Amino acid sequence: MTLDTAPSHRLSPSWLQTVSDALRGAAGVVITTAAFLVAVMVLVLAQIVVVATRAAGDLT
Repeated sequence: MTLDTAPSHRLSPSWLQTVSDALRGAAGVVITTAAFLVAVMVLVLAQIVVVATRAAGDLT
């Protein structure tokens, strides 16, 4: 009985590393974009509160 020494057809580590780095970079972009959108939402809501408070003050 002999051992099978045929090369395996696995993906090369450098290719996997490249894909892993690309996915990590994409995740970073998604997280940064989400954080930016949350910050914009907070600012918009704060502006709405300010405008509503001033309008309520004008009515009295």
